[in-house]
Amino acid sequence: MIIKINRLANFANFRQFQWGNNTNFTKYNLVYGWNYSGKTTLSRLFHILANPTSLSQWQGCQFEVELQGGTRLTQTNLANPPRIKVFNRDFIQSNFQQEHKAPAVFIVGGNTIHLRNRISRLNEHETKTKTIKDRLNESHQQLRKELDSLGTAHASSVATLTGDKTYNRTKLAAEVERIKATPQAFILTEIALQAKVSLLRSTQDWKDINPVAIFVGNLEALCQNLSTVMQKTASNEAITKLKENRELESWIRTGLTFHTDSTECEFCGATISADRLATLQKHFSKAYEDLISEVATQVNTLEKIKFTITLPDERDFFPDLKEQFITIKGKTDAWLTWANSVIGELVSLAKQKQLALETQLGCEVDTSRVSEITQIVVDINALVTTHNQKRTQIDREKTAAKETIEKHHAAIFYQSNNILDKETAIQRLKDQVDKSQSLLTGIVGKKAAIEAQIQQQSIAAQRINETVQFLLPDNNISVAEITGGSFEFRRDGTPAKNLSEGEKTAITFAYFLATLENNGASLNQTIVFVDDPISSLDSNHIYAIYALITKRLDSCLQIFVSTHNSELYTLLKDYWFKARQHFANHTTACSYYTRRFLDSAGQEWHSTLEDTPNLLRKYKSEYQFIFEQLHKFSISQSPSLHEAYTAPNLLRKFLEAYLGFQKPCISKWSDKLDLLFDTDVERTEIQKFSDDASHLQGLNRALQQPNFVSNAQNTVMKVIQALKTKDLPHYTSMCTVIGVTP
Repeated sequence: MIIKINRLANFANFRQFQWGNNTNFTKYNLVYGWNYSGKTTLSRLFHILANPTSLSQWQGCQFEVELQGGTRLTQTNLANPPRIKVFNRDFIQSNFQQEHKAPAVFIVGGNTIHLRNRISRLNEHETKTKTIKDRLNESHQQLRKELDSLGTAHASSVATLTGDKTYNRTKLAAEVERIKATPQAFILTEIALQAKVSLLRSTQDWKDINPVAIFVGNLEALCQNLSTVMQKTASNEAITKLKENRELESWIRTGLTFHTDSTECEFCGATISADRLATLQKHFSKAYEDLISEVATQVNTLEKIKFTITLPDERDFFPDLKEQFITIKGKTDAWLTWANSVIGELVSLAKQKQLALETQLGCEVDTSRVSEITQIVVDINALVTTHNQKRTQIDREKTAAKETIEKHHAAIFYQSNNILDKETAIQRLKDQVDKSQSLLTGIVGKKAAIEAQIQQQSIAAQRINETVQFLLPDNNISVAEITGGSFEFRRDGTPAKNLSEGEKTAITFAYFLATLENNGASLNQTIVFVDDPISSLDSNHIYAIYALITKRLDSCLQIFVSTHNSELYTLLKDYWFKARQHFANHTTACSYYTRRFLDSAGQEWHSTLEDTPNLLRKYKSEYQFIFEQLHKFSISQSPSLHEAYTAPNLLRKFLEAYLGFQKPCISKWSDKLDLLFDTDVERTEIQKFSDDASHLQGLNRALQQPNFVSNAQNTVMKVIQALKTKDLPHYTSMCTVIGVTP
């Protein structure tokens, strides 16, 4: 059963409805409301629950309907709704149509019209669809075969390369699925590929490689030492000729050591004067000699330096590491070349100092690459560590190499053969084949459904006739089944033409009742919503409709009846509710009221569903309730446009009831206004307001009338005051009923 409508928004005038504190639905549910208050809209919500395809007509609507047990049906979840049947004006329009080719034949049952022709068209569609499917399937199989052939050939070459004879097209396809997202990431260079192949095929017994010793040469210290010496100077009483000829100076320096205590030249035997010896000794001072010695030491030291690093042989590395080692070795060689070139620069600078002992010289040498060698050694040793680890797990390394080769070739196969385009084309064809098959399945299902529908809608005319005769006993209307699941309605045995709206309503309601148990359907599993079943029927039919609802539908799982007719409302209220308890809701029956109102801005109508007001529930007519609405409006300090808009219709209903009871001998209600008003002017004002204003078709027209709200309130106040003046007992009694002071 349906328990409540938790939420209903953007659904006609139900713009922001919330269930709130309303009493939950029970087995019997009676909904009363005036025209345009939202009753039919509620029935359309129930129709959506039963026929989710009709939701497309209500774009943007939102709802949540709660079932017994807690299940909630929403606009996005209409799976497995209960069986619901709805009778409303939409049912009449869709199930009772005048067939264009035969004006006297009326068709009951919605889609019965042309069902046989539809089957013929479906047969033609089925034949065409089969032809299209066969053609698409042939193209799909051809493309699939071509792709399989490419895969078989490529898998065979990979199997030969890796030596894995089990590698086939299926394994290649699986590998392609793994790499297809980023194939480029799995493609190896030719060198890297050959290294993996060499490792996979290798039978070599690999050895551990010793780490490379950390480089200990301190190039920066050498530069700093030379820079210090280059800044030193030594003065002396230099002999110009010796300064200009350093080789001669060096020769004489050596010779003086042999003439410390001798004045005879050891070279030629000639006598050397004391003055000459003194001059020569002054040229060679001790500081000068010390600097010469220090510079000479720098030159000798630097000339002996040559940076070298002992590296492993590249042949000792695993094949897939050789390329990395060669790269690092190139960096090592480049650094050594640079470092030794720096040593050469230092030697040149030291020799320049030998020729300029009296001058401070700079030592500007680029040492920015000194630290590179430390990282190079770290990288070499990391590669050595990797090699040594690989050596201990050679089988695993070969397996990894094989997987890498397979992924590489899967990526090559995927890109070089445009597999993505081929697979897209194959999938597109497969989708079209599947769609064709789905269409075929749908066609077969539609044909079966139409056949079943024709059978379902061929309801025995007698079942409808019984109800029609009950509803229209004096109209001589009968139902005769004709070919194609149609019915012909006859009046006095001949085709009935120009059926009235009331007759159509009665006949369609009879058809509706007959369909409830069609094809073995069970009423006790069915929820029925009947909206205004006496529309277009006169009061003589109210009791017949009442009897059909209370007897034929009593065994339903749940029943909803909505009506604007106070007589039918009272009959059902008396039958379903407890009079002694003022027709209060109880465990099996609840009463509700639909109300339409204007928003606070006076721009849009809203509808709501609420528990029935006490006055409507307590009394057998709406007279007391209408008086209450008018009285509230007459004394309101801030009357609303909504109240003013509804006042004329309410006032007319009230006056028709009151005056009709007071003066039943005259049929026209306005001719009885003399009971309340003494002048023609007053009577005409009341009559015009009640008649004309009650037929306003929209708010715009009301808003166009100056002071519409205040005029409406003043008119209602006049009627209330006239009632008080002319019939004080009645006025007092009505005030007591609605709970206000007279």
